[in-house]
Amino acid sequence: MNKKVDLFNEELENSKLVKLIIFLSIFSIFITVYLRTKTLRPWNDEIVSLVSNLNFYFDTFDFIGPYETRYYISYSPKLTAGPLSALGGMITWMFTKDIYILRFMNFIYLFLIGSFFSIYLFKKYSLNKNYKLLLIVLFVTFSITNTSWWYSILYFLPETVCSLIFISSVILFKKNRYLSLFLLSFVVFFGDFLTVLMFGGFYLGTIIYEKSFINVFKDSFVILAPPIVWIFLVLNFSEFSFTEYSMEYFRHYFQHPSGGEVNLSLNSIINNFLDSEVKDWGIADFLRVMISPLLLTIILIKNTENEFISSKQKYQIFFSLFFIYMWFWLLSPAKSIIYSGLFTTFTLIANSYLLVFNKKNTSIEVFLSLLIYSIFFSSVVITGIFMVVVTILLFNKLDKLSSINLLIVLLIFLFSNQLNQIYEISLIDTFDISLIGCEDNLKTQNCLSTYYK
Repeated sequence: MNKKVDLFNEELENSKLVKLIIFLSIFSIFITVYLRTKTLRPWNDEIVSLVSNLNFYFDTFDFIGPYETRYYISYSPKLTAGPLSALGGMITWMFTKDIYILRFMNFIYLFLIGSFFSIYLFKKYSLNKNYKLLLIVLFVTFSITNTSWWYSILYFLPETVCSLIFISSVILFKKNRYLSLFLLSFVVFFGDFLTVLMFGGFYLGTIIYEKSFINVFKDSFVILAPPIVWIFLVLNFSEFSFTEYSMEYFRHYFQHPSGGEVNLSLNSIINNFLDSEVKDWGIADFLRVMISPLLLTIILIKNTENEFISSKQKYQIFFSLFFIYMWFWLLSPAKSIIYSGLFTTFTLIANSYLLVFNKKNTSIEVFLSLLIYSIFFSSVVITGIFMVVVTILLFNKLDKLSSINLLIVLLIFLFSNQLNQIYEISLIDTFDISLIGCEDNLKTQNCLSTYYK
């Protein structure tokens, strides 16, 4: 049962069927996203993120929210969606003020980031099968559009883009240490500060493995660059002093209801769970948020060290995931499913790289990897049928033919999942949203009023 599986053998390199299904799947994801842009109702977090990001990019770095709201304070820590979260929409703003196009182009921005890292890491790890590059692009695109609250990217929220850059940078660490560290730190201060938990786990894993204070000293110069730039912006473009800003930041992130106090008593953990949003989730959401990171952990434990993943990278991936996962389940009173996107996206993308970049995985590792994907399918029926077929192919005298079939089965089900998503989205009501009042001046009440009409 633990025999090696060559899921991506050479015969697939020139398979027109494989490439056709990959392109159809990516195209269907684009359709899914475009249709979803029209079904999202006006939401406070969207307009706050949109306005604050537009002000940052088009009004001399004045990072400030909508007029006459509690976010109308330059560089307020309440503005949790940093300038990294909406860059696709910001660039598009120069050409159109159509909210649906802005949303869609923010997805394109994430798609391009994912594709760039896929290509860059593909070359850095000297992989030579081009169809593997197409596969990783597809799997990463699937990963950013199939978590429980994936459409937060259309609301210009930071969880998905931060997670995408974070896990890609962790994998990059082996090939370019300082670029990786810079990106990881940049995500914390210009994206979503909650990723500081992931960064803390990542670097703790690095220290535990390397046991080198010299490396810590050298790394600190790179790690501190993004926060120094951010503090410079705060001190020059807001009315905060360094002390005031630090205190306000601490109050928001460590005394906010969604953050939770550091109380690891059994009674506190149980109460946090019972009073949280988890009671309103469906079984699919629970499996994605609770189980999928545990499955990835098992894969990491079983995966032997090879040219792609070293023991150090296992430490880094595990502790990055462990810190944010344990905070969510043990400390966060709200357990908002939006925040789970940080580690569910991380799980899916890490799973994709482990599956594709490793030359051979054991049958158990392949089974667990495919099980992770199946948990994020949009239909219980698709999940059930997929796992039955996978089990039959994996554990019944697997040979080269059935190995080829296994990959094609995965691709067919990924495509089927997207078709089902398109069908389900077509049944959702659409909303007519206008940003006409925001064209001339974002800092007006008219901008908000038009958006909420």
